[in-house]
Order: sequence, then structure tokens, then C-alpha cells
Amino acid sequence: MGAAGRGAALAPNHRSARAARGVRHPRRRGVRLGRPDCLRGARRGCVIVVVGLSHHTAPIGIREAVALPAEVVAPLLRELCATPMVGEALIVSTCNRVELIAAGRTVDADLSRVVDSCSAALCERAPQIRDHLYRHSGGSAVRHLFRVAASLDSLVVGEPQILGQLKQAYDLARAERTLGPILNRTIPRAIRVAKRVRTETSIGLGQVSVPSVAVDLARQIFGDFSRHVVALIGSGEMAETAAKQLRGGGAKVVVVGRNLERAQEVAKAVDGEGRPWSELGATLAEADVVISSTSAKGYVVDYEAVAAARKKRRGQSQFLIDLAVPRDIDPRIEKLDGVYLYNVDDLQSQVKESLTARSREAERAEAIVVSEAKGYDRWADAEQATPTIVALRARLRAALDMELSRSVRGRLKHLSEEDRNALVKMVEASINRVLHGPTLRLRQAASVRSPDALSLEQLVAAVGELFDLSQSSSLADDAEMQLDEEPLPSEGADEDSMVKRRSLSEAP
Repeated sequence: MGAAGRGAALAPNHRSARAARGVRHPRRRGVRLGRPDCLRGARRGCVIVVVGLSHHTAPIGIREAVALPAEVVAPLLRELCATPMVGEALIVSTCNRVELIAAGRTVDADLSRVVDSCSAALCERAPQIRDHLYRHSGGSAVRHLFRVAASLDSLVVGEPQILGQLKQAYDLARAERTLGPILNRTIPRAIRVAKRVRTETSIGLGQVSVPSVAVDLARQIFGDFSRHVVALIGSGEMAETAAKQLRGGGAKVVVVGRNLERAQEVAKAVDGEGRPWSELGATLAEADVVISSTSAKGYVVDYEAVAAARKKRRGQSQFLIDLAVPRDIDPRIEKLDGVYLYNVDDLQSQVKESLTARSREAERAEAIVVSEAKGYDRWADAEQATPTIVALRARLRAALDMELSRSVRGRLKHLSEEDRNALVKMVEASINRVLHGPTLRLRQAASVRSPDALSLEQLVAAVGELFDLSQSSSLADDAEMQLDEEPLPSEGADEDSMVKRRSLSEAP
């Protein structure tokens, strides 16, 4: 054992220390890694499920039916985590996608129950979406999350907004305490993959956002923006991005928002004008191009308002681009003469042209995602051995603790506190030394499949039978971990001495 390993072994174990003092430790509440009696012959490990819909599978009319406003997401997260077999949950809800991401430690036979729980949570809000849902699990789910974070699955490939939206979803789930050891490693990993893609490729260069594509479409229609009025309805991130794209184009930019101060702030960046919501009707009559991107639940631009504006425009054509989901602009407006309405789905042709110019960078980004997903798969495979390793350590520690406690109450009761601590360190070092080989062998069996070697299932069954891991209910208690209170392993610490901490806190 090296110096680092000895250092790790010398750190007193709280349970052994209590045993040395003859004190029974209370049952700790924490994250359950799995009961040993569930392990015999079963493949048990990290299970991630993604159920959702996006612009790839559902038109805007379907997507807006299941759009989740911010105030709905938190209760739905809690509801999902109360469902059987779902231990962790996160929800991503944007204009172009709604996805429920669930995780837990479950055997393969229970995977369909996790998928069904997620599907039911969405279909309860809008039954008509069932045929538009996609479902990913295991490695497919991880690769999908990495692609989403890297903006490879976005309407506009390379756009940066989705990464911020994923971070917001992660922060909300963390605040609601619906995350656990699996998603707490998977989502930050997805974020790192996205950052690597943006750093190592040029996929984000150029006009790579939905608002930028919308402005580009308007520019193609009008050519020179000078002498034209562009109205932005809403003053959020989408409006701000659109405003930046309009900078220097010569158009008069008017921003209408419910928050006048915010509207003026967005307009100021492009030497435009911020107006209160009460002036929306007058602005519609003045604007040649209207780009709307609010988070309202209903139409903010209705048929009657545009019809009234048409009378004041005296036959001048008007282009309206609706970037919101649910939609901001009443689709009946298309029936009005001289009015041309586009929604996010209508931008597909513009998006394809943008993607063609970045196809080589997208291929490089896909290669990064594949590489990162393989690394994650290796970690997830090794995780299947963790419950058995934890249970085995618990069995050995329980036996040694019992003998240590008996000795310090009997023949060794004369020992000083210093000597007792030395015994505790010796017990912990012995556990590490004895289990080093079995730990490595179990992890290797989980991650490396060979027809000439025993499988993980066979080894787990043998270990469970030899050490009677399935019969002791106390082992399930010992397998519980207070992850938030456990320090991370020191640099160079032996794997077996830190297996419980490392297995959940050091995904590749």
C-alpha cells in the first residue's frame, strides 16, 4: 500500500471508532445504494430515462399543448419523484422541447415502469401528445442529453440558449431536492460536454439562434432595413438576442414589454425605443416587421388587433414572426390580406441553410459526444458492482467492529484513547487491504465483458452466497451513505478504501 493509501487508511472510521468505545452507532439516513438481496443474478445499476417531445417529433400545435410554465415545473418534479421506481427527476421545458429526465437504481425489469411514469406525467396534461413522444433509456438517454446540451438536437444547431436552459432546469431540480447521485453527475457532465464542443469546434460561429434566423428571414424579405420599423414584443432573452441582430441594420427598433424599464433597457442597446404594453395596438399599426417572443399563456396579438392595424397601414405589407411556444400570435391572422405570419416551425428552411454551412463542425461535435458518452458508459457499467462492494465492506466491517467492541469492553478495557484509535486505524487498513483485490475484480467484471471470464452476475451471486449478503437486514442499513457529508477522496487514495464515495462522486 502506497503512502497515499496508508494516509487514507489511517483516517479514523466513525463506525469503528464508536465500536472501539463500545458505543452502538444510530442508523443513518441517506442515499440507499441497493439492498443485497436484490443483487443475486440481477443487473442493477444507474438507470437514466428521457421521455419528451421536440420540434423533431411534434408540430407547434402539439408542443404548445404540453408547454410547462415555470410555476408548474416544481410541483411536477415532486410528483414525479413520488412515483414508484423514480428516485431523481429533472424537467427541461423550452420553446422547442419538453423533456422529463428520471433516474434511479433499478433492475432491468423495472425500466419500463420508469418510462411509463414519465410518459403518464406528460400525457396527463395533454393526451394527444402520446404519439409524438420519444423515449430513451440507459446509454441512449445519456447520448441524447449530451447532444441536447451541445445544441446538436436544437432547431438551430449551435445555438447557445439551450445550455443556459439546461443549467436553469438543473438549478431548479437541485433547489427542489429532486436530484441524487446519478443526475448530479450526469447533468454537470453534459454541461462540460457542451462547453468542450463550443471550445473545440466552430459550431457556434455566425447566426446560430432562433431569433437570429428570424431576423435573417426578415432581412431577406426587405433587403435594406432602413426606413422600416421592427417591433419586438416582449423583452426577454429572445427579444434581446433579436435586438442585437438588428444592430446597425438601419431599422427603427421598438420594444414593447409589460415591464417598461426592461423594454427600454433592451431598446437602448440598439438605439431603439421602449414602449409600455398599453401602446401595443399603436405599435402594430406602425411596424413593418413584428417579432414576438413572450412567455404568455395565450395570444398577445389577436386577430382583431391586427385587423385594426391593417386599416391604418393603407395596404402596406406586414410580416409577423412568432417565436413563442405557446404561440403569441393568433394563427387566424394569416387570412388577412397583406399579412404574412411565420412561427418557429416555418423557419426550418432557413435553419437548413444555416446547418449546411456548419455541417463539418457538427460532425466534429458529434464525435466529441460519442467519445464522452463512451466514457460515461464505462463509469455506469462499473457502478453495477457498487452495491455488492458496499455490502461486502459492511459485512466485513460489522464482524471486525463486533470483535473490537467486545475486546475493549473485556481484556483490552485498560487501553488508552490513543491506543483505541490505533486499533480503529488498524481495522480500517485491514478492510482496505483485504478488499482491494475483490473490489478491482468486481469493477472489472462490470465494465469489461469477456466470454472467457466470470460475468458480474456470476461473481455477485458467488459473493452473496459465500458471505451471506442476502440474509442480513443490517447490511442494507450499512449500505446507506450520507453523500453530502462524506469528503471527497484524497489525491491518490486507493480505490477500495474510498469505493463508496468514489463510485458516486467521480464519474469520468
